[in-house]
Amino acid sequence: MATTSTLAAPSIRATHGSRAAAAATAPARAVVPPLARRRRGVAARADGDDDVSTRNSDQGIYMRQITRDERDAEIAWLAGMLKLWLDDEWSIQEPHRDLGMRAAEKCTEMRLEGCEEMGSLVMGVAQELIDFDFSDTFVNAFEVANKCSEILMMREGYEVCCINKDDETRQERYDALVAAGEA
Repeated sequence: MATTSTLAAPSIRATHGSRAAAAATAPARAVVPPLARRRRGVAARADGDDDVSTRNSDQGIYMRQITRDERDAEIAWLAGMLKLWLDDEWSIQEPHRDLGMRAAEKCTEMRLEGCEEMGSLVMGVAQELIDFDFSDTFVNAFEVANKCSEILMMREGYEVCCINKDDETRQERYDALVAAGEA
């Protein structure tokens, strides 16, 4: 008798509250509270929710809109987080900096152009990275694009399935590197 299995979609919940209101008025390089304190498990509604800075629905997961004033800080932060992930997972290599920067630039530009849906962002970043020279890395375009989405969702307060302890502490470690002038 043959058995079939199905893969369950990751469990993702958006959280809202005063954090979202503060984020809307915060400077471009705002300090984001540690992940454990941001998880509240409150599901957001895509329709009728007063706070739509981040929201999810049956049609997808949507990130908050960013402004041109946030562009440079957003690129630097996301590129740094991606580089740290690559360095954590494998070893420190020069292509990690270029790979993180290219993914961050594409993702940020897409968001500035109005693309907020996470699936579209993943596909756009992956498409941008297809011709990147991955010969000195241990990843591919889709792994980087998916990690980019995980990092963004975690920062926005989404609970992301299948992350490890390094993923949960990466933002704090990156912030410490920035504060020490090492990132």
